[in-house]
Amino acid sequence: MSRPPVSVVVPFAGDAAQALIALALLRSLRTRTGDELIIADNCGQVAPGTEDVAVVRAAGERTPAHARNAGAARASRDWILFLDADVRAPASLLDDYFAEPPGDGVGALVGEIEGAPGGRTLAARYGASRNFLSQRAHMNHPFRPRAAAANLMVRRAAFEAAGGFIEGVRAAEDTDFSWRLQDLGWTLELRPQAVVAHEYRASLRELRRQWRAYAAGRAWLASRYPGFRPEPALERALRRLARRAPDAGPGSALARRSGSRLERVEFLAIDAVLAVDEMIGLRLSNSAGGER
Repeated sequence: MSRPPVSVVVPFAGDAAQALIALALLRSLRTRTGDELIIADNCGQVAPGTEDVAVVRAAGERTPAHARNAGAARASRDWILFLDADVRAPASLLDDYFAEPPGDGVGALVGEIEGAPGGRTLAARYGASRNFLSQRAHMNHPFRPRAAAANLMVRRAAFEAAGGFIEGVRAAEDTDFSWRLQDLGWTLELRPQAVVAHEYRASLRELRRQWRAYAAGRAWLASRYPGFRPEPALERALRRLARRAPDAGPGSALARRSGSRLERVEFLAIDAVLAVDEMIGLRLSNSAGGER
């Protein structure tokens, strides 16, 4: 099976130990002649580049958008795969993306994201159970399709036409990017077979901070896109329950994913806490210097 060469870009902003994990992610991919592996170091923790992985220093603004743009500037292939440093990817991921050739009008191939199983903390298991980054759900967004850049293959021509990711914000830059692609006439195409597992936040404190940032990002999107209204957490929860109701019995797949009865009650309590954090976040600034 033939496929085009790909530049893989991983934005990174962790510690030295996490840098080794991000490098291992890149090296775990089965590459072909012409592929290139790039880590965009947003915090100065990655060792100098080696023969197989290029390290780009993304100094200045410490945001995923800035790091992705810096990595893309170093990339030289016609397709750029953006992967977050906290995902696990199968060796076959690059080939999985091109199991079917994309049409000429496709600006981005949207790989699926699943919650990584076996979380050691309640917060991590909650995130995996809810799987907020599901690309299938994002592509069915009621306003218009969107995509998370944690696993996103972008055509270089489309990336350059859109001017890359908007910098200066702390959340929702990938949704904005995917909507701007569509404004330019490009389409998004789901690639469910190109799946990665995402490690969700390990502590409730980190999860709550992330949730406030997500809400600030949605409020920012509402200011940029007439007709878009951030859907309150309660509405999303009711819609999710309605969608899952037929499969919610004690032996269902949902119940198995959600763990014990006690844990399911704890998950509902976290839902309530995050609903409050969302109301707070909708009133916060989405600027890169805002609350984290």
